[in-house]
Amino acid sequence: MMNGALATESVERTVLIVDDNPANLGVIVDHLEDAGLHVSVAQGGEEALKRAQFIQPDLILLDVMMPGIDGFETCRRLKANEATREIPVIFMTALDDIHDKVAAFAAGGVDYVSKPFQVEELLARVITHLELRSARQRLIESELRYRRLFETASDGIVLLDRESGRITDVNPALSEMINLSPSQLLGRTFGETEPFSNNPSCKRVLDELRHRDHVWFEDWILETGRGTSVNVEVNGSVYKAATTTVIQCNLRDITDRKEAEARIRYMALHDALTGLPNRTLFEDRLDNAIAQARRHHGQVAVLMLDLDRFKNINDSLGHHVGDELLEQVAARLRACLRESDTAARLGGDEFAIILPEIASIEDAEIVAKRILEVLQEPFHVEQHELNIGGSIGIARYPDDGTDHGTLLRAADAAMYDAKAQGRGMYRFFSPELNEAAQLRHMLVNDVRHARQRGEFLLYYQPQLSLASHQISGVEALLRWDHPKHGIISPALFIPLLEELGLMSDVGEWVLRTACRQNAEWQAQGLPPMRTAVNLSAQQFYRGNIVKTVARVLEESGLEPKWLELELTETLTLDESETTIEIMNGLKNLGVGLTLDDFGTGWSSLSYLRRFPLDRIKIDRSFMRDVTTHENAAAVVHSILNLAQSLGLTCIAEGVETAEQLQYLKQQLCSEMQGFFFSHPLPAAEMPTLLRAATLAGLSSAESDGTVAPPGAATLAKSAMGK
Repeated sequence: MMNGALATESVERTVLIVDDNPANLGVIVDHLEDAGLHVSVAQGGEEALKRAQFIQPDLILLDVMMPGIDGFETCRRLKANEATREIPVIFMTALDDIHDKVAAFAAGGVDYVSKPFQVEELLARVITHLELRSARQRLIESELRYRRLFETASDGIVLLDRESGRITDVNPALSEMINLSPSQLLGRTFGETEPFSNNPSCKRVLDELRHRDHVWFEDWILETGRGTSVNVEVNGSVYKAATTTVIQCNLRDITDRKEAEARIRYMALHDALTGLPNRTLFEDRLDNAIAQARRHHGQVAVLMLDLDRFKNINDSLGHHVGDELLEQVAARLRACLRESDTAARLGGDEFAIILPEIASIEDAEIVAKRILEVLQEPFHVEQHELNIGGSIGIARYPDDGTDHGTLLRAADAAMYDAKAQGRGMYRFFSPELNEAAQLRHMLVNDVRHARQRGEFLLYYQPQLSLASHQISGVEALLRWDHPKHGIISPALFIPLLEELGLMSDVGEWVLRTACRQNAEWQAQGLPPMRTAVNLSAQQFYRGNIVKTVARVLEESGLEPKWLELELTETLTLDESETTIEIMNGLKNLGVGLTLDDFGTGWSSLSYLRRFPLDRIKIDRSFMRDVTTHENAAAVVHSILNLAQSLGLTCIAEGVETAEQLQYLKQQLCSEMQGFFFSHPLPAAEMPTLLRAATLAGLSSAESDGTVAPPGAATLAKSAMGK
């Protein structure tokens, strides 16, 4: 019955879908019609009220966010009308606040499906509620039919007498879920019967259902007779029976879903190889430690650790030996620290450590000495005895910085000073002795005038379709050609632009230059393609980015469809109405929107539910280990599946090997970007690549990982030499 058809129904059933955006309905309508349902559509609450009274649908799928009257008010009016009162209503919405979900059932809905959702799940719920309605309609005539539905339901069901609260019936699925027989439950009061009495939320069910007809609980934890527990989602409803009023509670086991969400969140915040926190989680914990120290006038130490001679081991013995060595290093670091301390892997052989609430500088010195001592002990990997060491830089709050970025840069500068002094030692941050600090001071002064002096330029890195083997777009990347120091790393000057409040001005220059360049390439007869431009948080939230983009498109003559704006998760994007309004304004211009660095922030899934995105970009940190570590592969696989279910395309950045590319093709990833095809190139070198380079030669490249695609290798090498 759940395989896509209402086989037991001889009369065609009608479902009314209410959604003000017809573009959202295509896939849903197709699946419902394939299931043998007749589908009618209303584009708004007022139209829904009229159509429901006229066609008398068997079920209504109702969006919440609509102009005019919203879904909640529409449902209330349906329930107030005698002609439409008994039609079940399932809400569909991106709202995920528990108060919104409770409001849905208070308005009279029978179920609530959060967007994004699996179409199969929606279809299953639609069919279930259609069957439940039929069962209720025929209950007086055929108790047997209701029993069949009751006993074969996949959800656990418990029936209660509304007045006494006693359990009158349970179905087999519930008995299986909690490993208790019906005889152990029947006749007992719901709120006083294990396992329900172990959960305080259970005791609220009777009280709430004595005052209203529906309740919903997102997350119950029920202890089972097996000594385990299950997470359940609960819908409670009140029904009028012949001689009494019955409460029906449907319990759906969501343990697997909760565990999957926890795994994805854990993997997004931890290093796949060592299990240590990654940079995102490290910076969050450092911010918390700084805030705590600021309140109590305390100190925090940050240690930056880089392993000595690690590259030689990787190159000579292979990455598998290097990976095992990193895991052993992580274990030794944990053993050196207090429970309140944090050790993280930031990438490669670079680790960072937070020592909160230190009493004096000597505390940090003691830990640094201890770490260096344990690293001097030989490591045993396979048949190899490996001897490495480490160099540690130490920065302190508040002496060396008052935010995580400044402290990390100070610790990093001190670490490089330790390496320069002979390795195997530690150094405290000392600006007057540190060349990196002096360079930063010089860059702060020079970057203020770099744009006016014409020192900024754009490089472009191709993005390739894995289906057509053609270049589908380019990403515009900002570079600084310093008159004295040459090309400056973006990792050095981009944070400076943001700190100095210059990112909006420079960002607008990048946007205008990239759009003009795209229009110029098209004028030269090159195939049209999109250009991706990164937007900073300062650009997004300060000024009017929608008007700026519109003005730049008009000035450059570039069609909006060839511009794509990349918004990074880590640039303090939130889910406020302001954010949604700005993004919708950009979409209305006709440009594309990409969520960059996907998976590295705290609320990736939440972003996807509400943001009007076209594609997501898988962060390079996941791609680095995707072919060697199951956790990284699991994250990428989950991201691709999620994107596919939401109708989004995926582009993976940081693709550097044939093995990584082959994995992406096997997982049906749409596009790739990375050194395996081409390094970023100056604008003058792009036309040759755009005319000649495709992925046509990847068969041989994928077989041995050494052959770059035709036309790309030469240009890539020339770019690397700049």
